[in-house]
Order: sequence, then structure tokens, then C-alpha cells
Amino acid sequence: MTPGPKPSELGPNGCGRYEERAWTPSFARSGRHNRTATFRAFIPDPIADFEPALSGPTAARSERAGTAVRELNASNAGLRSLEGLARQLLRSEALASSAIEELQLSHRKLARAEIDSDAAEHKAKEVLGNVHAMEDAVRIGSEPNELTVDDIRSIHRTLAIVPPLERIAGQLREEQGWIGGVSPAAAVFVPPPHEYVPGLVSDLCEFMNRDEISPVAQAAIAHAQFETIHPFGDGNGRVGRCLIHVLLRRQEVASNYVPPVSLVLGARKDSYIAGLTAFREGDIDGWVDQFATAVEVAAIHAESFSKEVMSLQKSWIEKAEPMRADASARAIIDLLPSYPIVTASTVEQLTGRSRVAAINGLERLAEAGILARHRNQRKGDSWEAKELFVLLQQFEDALSL
Repeated sequence: MTPGPKPSELGPNGCGRYEERAWTPSFARSGRHNRTATFRAFIPDPIADFEPALSGPTAARSERAGTAVRELNASNAGLRSLEGLARQLLRSEALASSAIEELQLSHRKLARAEIDSDAAEHKAKEVLGNVHAMEDAVRIGSEPNELTVDDIRSIHRTLAIVPPLERIAGQLREEQGWIGGVSPAAAVFVPPPHEYVPGLVSDLCEFMNRDEISPVAQAAIAHAQFETIHPFGDGNGRVGRCLIHVLLRRQEVASNYVPPVSLVLGARKDSYIAGLTAFREGDIDGWVDQFATAVEVAAIHAESFSKEVMSLQKSWIEKAEPMRADASARAIIDLLPSYPIVTASTVEQLTGRSRVAAINGLERLAEAGILARHRNQRKGDSWEAKELFVLLQQFEDALSL
């Protein structure tokens, strides 16, 4: 690859520019695949001081989406475990974000991986890394410090826990990347050459640290800009969707949890990709409108889901009566939205109950039909809240329509 830039060309609407580069494969191959070819890399304009000029309807939709997220976070005071709903929505988000990258996994397999990660299959471990990256994003968004490039690298490092991704964990790319095709010359999209990446990511952080922009619009623009930069060798889509969580938590729109917007975006993957492409071509208003719609839809459905979880927990308590308020069975019911599959060891660790009390509580809930016991002499028994998995499937099916 050539060491320096060649003459540039403005992007379609002045939102960036193209640079023509030469590409020669780094490995020996015969025939046409070994010949030097040219390609055009897109270099987006800096956005640290960008002032989005949104249309009235798009600005209104962004504000409405932000309100829907705030209402979701404010309306669940009666939930027995706010943390449980937060973890469940976050897992739905991580699964959907992974599915966009062709990493399909069920909630049940993910829950089993959480209680026994050593025995989990490769794909489950990779999705579990995405869950942890989302948690890292929430933590970063909750801190008072300004967002830095190191924070974004930290999210990628947390995500990249399995090979081959672990080899580049947290490292900004130092070579040309591309999307689709066998080389940049045949790619669907070619992001900026690697020498531009550090400055563009730093500029993105400056944009995300501003507090005078509508949060949903800011999240939409930041996400699209990150995907355009494509700063890592792999895992960019998942990290980019983590940044949505960083911003909405940082801007205090989502004090407890962010609705799983990736479920909506992923259900319309072609439209999602087209929206990101339109952003690069200058249709910022259209992309923000599309993104805000996804956020609003996710928030409305998440609120309905939270009420169904509350109702389910209430029915479990009624089925398990009579039961003391401090009984192990009651503590397990509080735990189930966070951990729909549990073991006695999990209950003992998370509730502080003894092993005997944990087993007694689990058996009590199994007798009441709340949990289904799965026997395993080698690894130990586990208990599953099947009704919660049914609710999750209905929730995700509704968002996929």
C-alpha cells in the first residue's frame, strides 16, 4: 500500500472526501488477484464542532424518543428487581447486536454460558463478551469523567475475549480495513486509512463529550460516525452500538437501562445499513429520524415488557405462598430476572444464603411450578424459569415485526 495520500476527491455532499490509494496483496498469489489495484477510501469530516441542522419533524422525533427512554426508566419503581430488568434488557441488546454480525444465540444458551462460562461453546463466549462490553459501556457512561479514546479501546478489549478477535483487543487498526469483498479494491465500503484513525476517534470523543445536543440525535450521529471510521480490525459494529449506551447513560436519559435498540435495527438490517450509508452521503436528517424511531419503538416495547415481568414476579410470589419476606425462595424470585437459569451455587453466592437454604428455596419454587429442574450429576443441577424465556421471546418477536 502506498505510504502517503494521493489527490483527494470531495464526498457526495461535502460530508467527507475520498482518497485514492493503491493496493497490493501482502501474500504471493498468481493471476489477477496478485496485481496492484486502486481503491477509494472515505475520510469523514471531523464532527467535534458539528451543529446538526435537523428538520422540525426529525428534531421532534428525537425529543420524543428521549422522552420515551426517560419514561421507561422512571416507570418501574414497582419492579422487584430493577437490576434484573436492566440485565435482561442489556442481554437482549447484546444478543441482537451480535446477531447483526451473524452471531446467533438463544437467551437460554447465553444464560447457561453465564453460569458456566468455562464449558460454554465458542459462540456463546463471544456473545458473553458482548454482554460484558455493554456493561462496560454503561459503567463508562455513568462516570463523571469525559469520554476518551482509551474508554473506547476498553470497550473493545472487553468485547474481544475469544480468538481470533482477542489478538487485536483494544488496538486501533494499523492497516487498511474494508467491508465486503476480498480486498479494498472490491469492497462495498472502504473506511479511512489507518493513519487518520487516531485523530478521527479523538474528534468523535470530543463530539460525544458535548452536552448541548439532543441526546438521541447525538447518539445517532456518534454511532454512524464511529461505523464510518471503523477504527478496529473487527468488532466495530458491536462497539459502535455500545457507544449508544455510553451516550444515553452519560446524558442522563437512561438512568437505569437503555432499551434494546439493536433489536429494532437488526430486524431491519438492510434498512439499517442503508441508513448508515445515507449518513456518509450527507443525509444526516434521514439517518437521525430512522435511529430515533428505533429508539422510541424499543423504549415503548421495553416498558410493556417490564410490566409483564412485574406481573410474572407477582404471580410467582402468590404461587409460592405462604412464604416469609426474607425466605430464600423470595430472594430467588428477585434474582430470576437477572439470572433465568440458576444453580444452588449461584443462589448461594448472589443472595448470601447457605447452600442448604438455597437448595430448599429452589426446591420450593420447583414444587410450585415456577422453576424447572435440570439434573446433571457431573456439573450439578440447574433450575430454569421457563415462563421468563417465553416473555423474552414474545418481547423480541414484537420488536421484530
